[in-house]
This record gives sequence, C-alpha cells and structure tokens, in this order.
Amino acid sequence: MQDPLFATVNRNKTARGYCLVLCVSLLGSFALGCGPTAPVVEDVSEEVISTAVMDTAVLDAQLDELLKAGQEDGMEVSVWVGGREDDPWYVRNAEVWRPVASAIKVAYLIELFDTYADQLDGVLEGAAAIVTDSTHPAIAHFDDEQQSDIRDHLVNATVREVGQMMIRGVGVSNAVYNAAANVTTAVLGGPASLTKFIHDRDPAFAGLVSRRYMQADRVINGDNEATAAALAVVLQRIAFRRVPKTDADTTQAMWEILHVPADAGSTGSHYFKSGSLDSDPLTRIRSGFWESPTGIVVYVVMVEQPNPGSRTREEAGLHLADVSVAVTDAVLAAARMEQ
Repeated sequence: MQDPLFATVNRNKTARGYCLVLCVSLLGSFALGCGPTAPVVEDVSEEVISTAVMDTAVLDAQLDELLKAGQEDGMEVSVWVGGREDDPWYVRNAEVWRPVASAIKVAYLIELFDTYADQLDGVLEGAAAIVTDSTHPAIAHFDDEQQSDIRDHLVNATVREVGQMMIRGVGVSNAVYNAAANVTTAVLGGPASLTKFIHDRDPAFAGLVSRRYMQADRVINGDNEATAAALAVVLQRIAFRRVPKTDADTTQAMWEILHVPADAGSTGSHYFKSGSLDSDPLTRIRSGFWESPTGIVVYVVMVEQPNPGSRTREEAGLHLADVSVAVTDAVLAAARMEQ
C-alpha cells in the first residue's frame, strides 16, 4: 500500500473524539507532504545540537489516552524520539519487533545510493533485466497491467530516480512505488543479501530485517520487520551525516530524497518516511527528522493492530492512521518544548 503522505487527523467520527483535543493544541506544527528537493545543508554544528529532558510521565499519560479507543482491538505502539546522542529522550516499546512496511526503505536507500554513489544519475544497472522478466520474484506478484507500468517507469530509470520513486512515490502508481524498492532489493542480491548489507554497515542496524519483496505475501517468507530503536538509528545516522562508509555527497542526496515541505506555520525542515499495511497485522508508521535552528529531532512512531477487530478493515486502517498522526504530534510537541 502506497504511503499516505498527507494523513489527516479526525478523518472519521470514530477517531474525532480523542484526537481533536490534542491535535488542535498542536495545530500547524507538523504537516507533511512531498515536494522539491531540499537545499544543500551544511554539516550540523555543535551550537545547534538539541538536547531534551522530556516529562515522560506526562507523555505516557497522553499516549495512554490516545490508545484507549484501540485497546479492545489489541492496538499497540512503539515510540523513539531523540537527537544526536545515542540515548533517546523518550522511548516506549522501542525494542519490540514490528512489521516495518515501507519505512524500511530508508535503509534500502542507504544501500542503493552508497553502492552506486559514483553513478547516481546513471541508469540503474540490472533493473531492465529484472522488470522485463515477468517471473522474477521482484515483480511476479504484480498483474500484467502493473508490470507494464513498472517497465515503463523503471527500465531506464537512474539510480536517483529509483530512490525518489521508492521513497516518495510522487507521480507514480502504488505498483511502481513498491517495485522501485523491489528492484533495489534485487540488484543488491535479494532480501537476505540486502539484510546482510544493512547489518554489516552498522551493528546498530541489526534490528531491521528484509524477508520479502514489497507487496509479496507476508506469510510465505516472513515479513519485513524492525524495532523502533533500530529504525531511529538509521534515521539518526542520516540526520547527523554519520552514515558509516558513506561520503558527504551521497548523504546529501539522501537528504534531498527524504525532504518534504512543511506548512507555512512550521519552523524548520522536515525529512520523512511513512509506512502502512492493511493486511494482518495492520500497521501505520511515521518516521523522520526535523531540522530547526535549535537542533534536529529524530522520531519513529509504529502503531500495530493484529486484525481489524471491532471495525471494518477500512475503518481500522483509518483509525490506526489517525492514532499514528496524533501520537507523532504529541511526541514531537514534547520534544520541541524541551529543546
């Protein structure tokens, strides 16, 4: 499922009651979107590195209130928020493994761009052979019409364009958005090989595992999973330009792909990747980092539910999306107030 970059709170009556009070109080701070590439940003100076001492009891109470309406359906949340230092400012179930959906593509982006660092604007080698083979496991599960669309967009795509499509998905179908990640996985040797690349780059990335191609069955080979803590470290390495074995220009290219425009009332620049799954277990993820004059805030919010429970599948998906937005707003508001 393509990531909803413009998720809104209060989308339906079920979610309105508990989201409205919190989100009105945080209005205008964290709107998300897709847009032009970010300007080149100089390396972070020590003077603007943020620190925070968050009131965890207050934030726990806020999140408990937000999760009340999903408790009967087994809704759970993992949260990680912090800055440059290794110790986070706030965590909640951050070491629990959960389906990671498209949020894992940030780790894929690191491996893709680092592998082809000297040819980001050249055609991705091997992509044409993959997308023109209808039996290749990267695209075999897409129908004929989808495969045609995938070929049209990916057979001659540059490395940078593949990264843009798999992270942002702007101007392409959901099939192309996910196939771009699958081509990335395939040219790097498949899910197991890609997982090894990720783990070898940084031991702190060990909490991410790729087991399947995007949109492929989640049961046959197992799901793509991560802990909030591991996903946060991936984002933290990019945010503070400390990706192991990666040069400054390549990291800047990642920044440009991850950048999304904030609304007129926001302070700072936003770099973002979401993820969503509507099959069981249902999943909504919001992750990224905010850069402002007072420093950088890195965050991961993972909301999971074993099945639709008391709602229809569509209602459950909307409910999880609303909760993920509200929880993200709460943790970011707390982090910003304490900088």
